[in-house]
Amino acid sequence: MEIISLLPRGFESNSYILHSGSEAFAVDPSVDSEKVLCALGENGLTLRGIILTHGHFDHIYHLKELKSAVDVPVYVHTLDAKILTDNVKNAYSVFLRREFSAIEADRHLEDGSELSIGDEKLRVIHSPGHTKGSICIDAGDFLLTGDTLFAQGIGRCDLYGGDADEMRSSLRRLSALPDKPIYCGHGEPSTLQGALKRINFYF
Repeated sequence: MEIISLLPRGFESNSYILHSGSEAFAVDPSVDSEKVLCALGENGLTLRGIILTHGHFDHIYHLKELKSAVDVPVYVHTLDAKILTDNVKNAYSVFLRREFSAIEADRHLEDGSELSIGDEKLRVIHSPGHTKGSICIDAGDFLLTGDTLFAQGIGRCDLYGGDADEMRSSLRRLSALPDKPIYCGHGEPSTLQGALKRINFYF
């Protein structure tokens, strides 16, 4: 499994492309679709779907645009499905006063869901705390942590669906995993155990 990081703009939310063989998934399309499509073309990849680590607007900002350009399924955890099109719950109206039109997901994920990509699989780890339906994506050699865990901290728990106790439980669950590189929803990559050590006060 390989990963392509797409440099963030605007809301500073990271977007990624996961690929194995010639197949790929886009994760959190916060960058414009042209950048995603260009990366796919340069690497000879076919997009099989779009995965959302959670439903906040800064991670889905160009979802509608990408979905229109490449008609593939959009995946999100069941518990975040309803917030995608609710501008209060997805936090858009909390920070901005412009119009924002989102779309619904095609398919819902649960803890332990698996998605095939090439000859490999992605496994969903439900990690509530930042939102009810936040997930991490275990890609085998590395982990995408969304807004659950950053290199220097954790996702905030004071927006709709946030819960500090659930965040603690999610972090404890992640702490039981083998150490591996992590790619976060914001900021630089890190390692799982290294990031957890920096925020161990939260346990």
